[in-house]
Amino acid sequence: MRVVSWNVNGLLNTLKDAAHRYSSASHYFAQVLQADIVCFQEAKIQEEKLEKWMAFVHGYDSFWAFSKIKKGYSGVVTYVKEDISPLDARADWFGDEDTAEELRKEGRLMYTDHGNFVLLNVYVPNAGDRQEGDKIVNSGKHIVVVGDFNIAHKQKDVHKRWNLEDMYSPRERAWIDRFLTKYVDLFRHFHPDLQDVFSVWDMKTSARAHNEGQRIDYALCDPEFLPQVEDVEIKKMIPKQWSDHAAIVVTLLDQPLLPRHPAPAISSRNMRQFQDDLRQKKLTTLLSGRPSKDFCTDQTCGQNKGNEPGISSISNQEQSPANPSNVVGSGNAGMKHKISREIADMHSRVTKQKSVKSYFRANNLDEQL
Repeated sequence: MRVVSWNVNGLLNTLKDAAHRYSSASHYFAQVLQADIVCFQEAKIQEEKLEKWMAFVHGYDSFWAFSKIKKGYSGVVTYVKEDISPLDARADWFGDEDTAEELRKEGRLMYTDHGNFVLLNVYVPNAGDRQEGDKIVNSGKHIVVVGDFNIAHKQKDVHKRWNLEDMYSPRERAWIDRFLTKYVDLFRHFHPDLQDVFSVWDMKTSARAHNEGQRIDYALCDPEFLPQVEDVEIKKMIPKQWSDHAAIVVTLLDQPLLPRHPAPAISSRNMRQFQDDLRQKKLTTLLSGRPSKDFCTDQTCGQNKGNEPGISSISNQEQSPANPSNVVGSGNAGMKHKISREIADMHSRVTKQKSVKSYFRANNLDEQL
């Protein structure tokens, strides 16, 4: 299992550019990143402005934590392949009700339960706001934490021209020291002596060209889960203009398959702002007597890739009027035969129910009437 974590510093333009460069967002996730799970921090997308093609990336479910107090601020999203969709997902869940109310509205945490472990996609606040940080790991299961922690841990995690003690306060350094006594810094576990490997650079200068950066993006796990981790890498993303951060790539051993289960309530499959489109497709499919090429059910809504930039879907292409010669039994007789057959098929379907109304209700279409 491959997990990619990346502070993208604004998801809309980056994902749109990736979809254009690589034909679709789904191709970028599956073939370029080769990711089973993709965790983005600093998505900076408002819930009401989320576009459908971003929520429904073909082959992936998405789970969003939006900032509710500042527009265009923070926000994290976790994309998970449909065949390993999590058992549960929660946005800005810190394990208890005592967490500061403001912090619970900043879109800083996405919790997804993958059976054998819980994955926490986090964007940790800057200095002064970390007193709540320990609460993100109170789930009681094996834990994997990925994201931007906004602090380097050791002197070797910053460029040699800087002094770690001058960059972070004693309080901040004590917090990260304490936190990493409980959880394994996976990059340092696999690469304990590696120098000059950083995850963020100042984009306003030539710092990236000279590799003058620091390592503030992490992948962590509880010590008992460590045997399940194969490797961790830091990858500079191309093009560099997409973000000032590198990505963290975590490779896990294959995890146990999950039993069949409904999509979590906050899955993209259940997003209310897109439900009208899904019901309309059900209605269209019912009345047409044949499945739509971009038909999206509650179980397969992530499979509609026609709305992604760079994708050309049959259902979205202009189709020329039907040629009468292609109709069964060309001519009026053939057309009448086809219409009669479709009416008979529809009648057969409807009469299996006690009434048309109950049929529509049984198929969750009553709201369209």
